[in-house]
Amino acid sequence: MDDGDDELLRRGQQGEETALDGLVRRYQQPIFHLACRVLGDATLAEEATAQTLVKIWRRCGQWRGQSTAGTWIYRIAVRTVLDVQRSQTRWWRRWARPVPVETLDGRPLPDEEASGREQSRQREQRVQTALQQLPETDRALVHLYYFEEQTLGEIELILGVPKANLKMRLARARQKLRSLLGETDDG
Repeated sequence: MDDGDDELLRRGQQGEETALDGLVRRYQQPIFHLACRVLGDATLAEEATAQTLVKIWRRCGQWRGQSTAGTWIYRIAVRTVLDVQRSQTRWWRRWARPVPVETLDGRPLPDEEASGREQSRQREQRVQTALQQLPETDRALVHLYYFEEQTLGEIELILGVPKANLKMRLARARQKLRSLLGETDDG
């Protein structure tokens, strides 16, 4: 998010709990939104968010400053979310009915409260449904790039995937989303 996060993490490494609390407050919502987008289930997203925040708190001493605090935090978040996703693919869960997209967060986003709320909700539902058809790693990539506005360089550090591969995967994910949403390259 910003350079202040690096300072908060450094202070947290020195045992200042209020600094770590500040990081948790800053990243709680973005991590939850990432988890919702990848997992497609608010309850699982809350679980993944809680696990991520605990890991950040416990592992703050492991950050060495080789990347920004935000990149380090997102790396932990993505790995945790993917671990939660994998834990849900046990054989008996494969036959469970998917949770409807409208139960993802339940709380309206501020921009959805404006006029055209129903159209926004329908458009969001179509996008969520399309995103759920992507592999979870591609959902994480799309979320980080478009919704968290991370650069490909930052995502490279977060996911541990070379930038060239990320560009290719992002292009393929965009093409798949276009076809799922019934849009042309111009639209």
